Amino acid sequence: MTLHWRIEELNPPFGDPGFFLLHNYSGQALLFDLGDLHKLSAKQILKVSHIFISHGHIDHLIGFDQLLRMTLNHAKHLYLYGPPGIIEIIGHKLQGYSWNLTAHHELLITAHEIHEKSIAQCTFACHHKFHPEPEISTARNSSTICKTPTYKMTATTVDHGIECLAFTLTEPLQIKFLPEKIKARGWSPGPWLCKTHQHLQSESSAETLIEIAGHNHQIQEIAEAVTQIKPGLKIAYVTDTGFTPENRQKLLTLITGADLLLCEAAFLEKTADKAQISKHLTAAQAGQLARLANAKELRLFHFSPRHTDEKNEFYRQAGKHFNGPIS
Repeated sequence: MTLHWRIEELNPPFGDPGFFLLHNYSGQALLFDLGDLHKLSAKQILKVSHIFISHGHIDHLIGFDQLLRMTLNHAKHLYLYGPPGIIEIIGHKLQGYSWNLTAHHELLITAHEIHEKSIAQCTFACHHKFHPEPEISTARNSSTICKTPTYKMTATTVDHGIECLAFTLTEPLQIKFLPEKIKARGWSPGPWLCKTHQHLQSESSAETLIEIAGHNHQIQEIAEAVTQIKPGLKIAYVTDTGFTPENRQKLLTLITGADLLLCEAAFLEKTADKAQISKHLTAAQAGQLARLANAKELRLFHFSPRHTDEKNEFYRQAGKHFNGPIS
């Protein structure tokens, strides 16, 4: 598996959770959760444009102030995505400071609140002292919450005593045009190549027509005749969730087929009762989830400090249920 992302854990597994993902080609970065960010350099933080927050517990959000401090003097637009209540949380955090010297600062922060059937968004502008602009709500008709040129982000809500989001990043389809097949059809390269690529990436209707050499052809016909298409790589992020049937069903719908599953493993089997009470996963349950999802690789994080001297046991217990690579 060749990932197009450099993935760096924000802290050691017993520390605050979260990951920094840097795209190898675009140079853009995102964050899964906002735990302690002190391990990241200012240069890394300034590459971040999108932040996906699972929920509002302090160990998942304490790094917001450092993110704010590092980006404050820059003309950036940060996009945050989180569960219901995240707009209010971000608003309160921003109003915890005085902003009388920032009239010419250009930082914008837009927080998106993911509801079952809608997405609410609110922008906070530094030059307006981060006072919230009017909220905008749009209908949500699928699991997709965000699309960029380099990935699509989908999400589902799980139960952690409060609503908590799990995320899956999916890269665009890998589309390869086959010159020998194009030649065999008697076609010449032209604008239709770009149009075909765009329609396939945007998942247009199979009946969409594209003109080639004066004749219209359906996008499905073109794809089958002259392309080789592979699904984009898939990276899933799961944290702070109980191993209940309802949570499992929701997660498997979202993460099945993940090339890499980033999954919390808060407790060991001997403290499984604490995992159930606090609505976290054990290492064994993380392994079971990876197996059920047919994930190719599993990466564990968010270990409980009560097991500080038993780090290797997390990997051993997960490995009893998942045969793929575990780190």
